[in-house]
Amino acid sequence: MTNNFLTSIFSRLNRSVDRLPTRRLVVTFVVFTLCGAIPLLSIWQVALAAGDEVRPLEIQRELPDSPVTPILSARRVPQTLVELNSAGRVNAKLAQVIAALPADSCLKVVTDSKTIVNVNANRALIPGSNIKLLTGAVALDVLGPERKYSTKMLGVVAGSVVRGDLWLIGGGDPLLTTRLYPLTEKYPTITPTDVEKLVDALVALGVTAIEGSVVGDESLYDVERYVPSWGDGIRSVEAGPLGALMINDGAVTGSPIKPTNPALAAAIEFTSLLASRGIAVRDAPEVGIASSNTPLIASLESVSIREVVTEMLVNSDNNTAELLVKEIGRVGRGSATRIDGLNVIASKIAEWGLPGEGVALLDGSGLDRTNYLTCEVLAQLLVRDGQSGLVTTALATAGKTGTLRDVFLSGPGSGTMRAKTGTLNGVKSLTGMFPLDDGRSTVFALIMNGSGASTVNFYRPIWNDLVTALSFGNEQLDVSKLLPLTFSDAP
Repeated sequence: MTNNFLTSIFSRLNRSVDRLPTRRLVVTFVVFTLCGAIPLLSIWQVALAAGDEVRPLEIQRELPDSPVTPILSARRVPQTLVELNSAGRVNAKLAQVIAALPADSCLKVVTDSKTIVNVNANRALIPGSNIKLLTGAVALDVLGPERKYSTKMLGVVAGSVVRGDLWLIGGGDPLLTTRLYPLTEKYPTITPTDVEKLVDALVALGVTAIEGSVVGDESLYDVERYVPSWGDGIRSVEAGPLGALMINDGAVTGSPIKPTNPALAAAIEFTSLLASRGIAVRDAPEVGIASSNTPLIASLESVSIREVVTEMLVNSDNNTAELLVKEIGRVGRGSATRIDGLNVIASKIAEWGLPGEGVALLDGSGLDRTNYLTCEVLAQLLVRDGQSGLVTTALATAGKTGTLRDVFLSGPGSGTMRAKTGTLNGVKSLTGMFPLDDGRSTVFALIMNGSGASTVNFYRPIWNDLVTALSFGNEQLDVSKLLPLTFSDAP
């Protein structure tokens, strides 16, 4: 049966071939032949080449064991585990801080632009001297960090005498002092402007007598001596009387009471300096406004505004803060008044995109109890400034300088953390920046209001716990112990 089937197939094939034209049949045969030959030829060439080039495999080094860590193990994300551990310790310690805060308090902590703690951050509270952070930031922006104050001495010098009056023209310099004055200060002036250099200039000219008076000219600023709402315990004690010409913060050597006019106090003090150098002054000290035609004898420049702001923030200098506000008003609005200066500061808050809700500004020093700020605006101000910003680097250093020289003498943050303190009766604040490893940092703002908040036994434990919590941000686990396991070290 099989033979009959094959015979049938071949018969049909022969009949098909017989019907094809001869030329077409030849072409079909050639094509089929090539289709079968080409793959065979390729295989033959590859085999020849392989026979010539195949070499034994040389193993250069041993391959590491394959990881055996389970897919869902935390070892596969060791850095994440480290960060979670650090954040957990920070948050646990911060919880203790939060629990100890009085009801009227706010706390804001920001690390690497991420908010870690936000407790009543938008609540308006009395900030004390933390308001100086705004004063300093705006002064640096509006006045410029390299600008300087200039105090001028005018008069007509004829041989060894000054004909008529000798004029002292105030330029608003808050650091104008005699050489011995810093020794009397609780927080000595860091970069004083030595007013005795003007006396040196007269001596160098051979002047031995003034035929008139030493006259103080404070016309550059207005004559508002104190913020109207300041109490008697602040006036002349914590700040003021204020004016464009102040020597030794308006004090007179040997007198327990400041004159009501700081320009007169400056004229009195300068007259005494002249007498101590053998220069006689015929008439009593006075105040007035000098003629624009009076010749310049000498001028005295202060340090830069950058250093003036540092002085204010490190030592929490109230007079410096208030005079900076007047200068901000003069430069920013053409009017050297407290109100104009504060309006410039308020406009800068808006311009910089800082939250202005709840902010109320009555002075530049923070002495007024009707000033209000939020932890949010303080924290955002320092975040905006940055770790190496002009404001941040101008702050007191923990355990080293200014109002922090006796605080955080050891332990976390000592010698590295920078911050601004604030103190009024029932008010304590601390805003600053805590440096972390790898160039990172944490910004914090803490304001506490309430009875007893400003007592050492109350606020120090809270401050210490806060700084300890911030320092946990630097603690690291041993990452090498968290790397994926291999066959060699698997349990």
